[in-house]
Amino acid sequence: MLHDKPDLEVYEPGACIDEAQSRLGEDKPRYQVPTEQAWNQPQHVVGLPLQPVHAFLVAEQPKRHTTVMLKNIPNNYTRDMLLSMLDAEGFEGLYDFVYLPCDFDRDANLGYSFVNMTSSHAVDALWKAFEGFSNWGIPTAKVCQVSWSGAHQGLAAHVERYRNSPVMHKTVCDDYKPVIFAHGVRQPFPAPTKKIKAPGQTSRR
Repeated sequence: MLHDKPDLEVYEPGACIDEAQSRLGEDKPRYQVPTEQAWNQPQHVVGLPLQPVHAFLVAEQPKRHTTVMLKNIPNNYTRDMLLSMLDAEGFEGLYDFVYLPCDFDRDANLGYSFVNMTSSHAVDALWKAFEGFSNWGIPTAKVCQVSWSGAHQGLAAHVERYRNSPVMHKTVCDDYKPVIFAHGVRQPFPAPTKKIKAPGQTSRR
């Protein structure tokens, strides 16, 4: 286990990914993932100029919490489906960190995600939009709940939390990894500060 998880509904595998992706316009990936070579050459990343790594880390304690947990996400949702949903609800460019923990063995998410918003106003809007949200792109009776992220708050805290995590190991599928953004453009995750251990076969985060 790479992260403690809240009580979740029992996972019931479904064959609705293709339908869901079609509904969300996911015939093509929402975000094109750079190759391993591209990750090692930040100057080739298309978008805004990359900020120095320290820009993510030198952050004062936020005056207000900015990281929320979205719970009761359908287990068949992928990270790209979650990102497309956030954008469709009007939050494109208003979040800078998203992580959807997954069960590697079942290729399914664990039913919750962490989203860091860029301002307290964006937090308020997200909370209102997704508390009680049920307009998922797949057939499900789940109703979203919003709560504060527990131990970690803010972009800098989450970068530090995950940059040396096994989930960032090169053997882990990119779809399972946390992602960071600047003004809506995906950015390379800051490099680890120590050797990353590969997750165990039964790791779920």
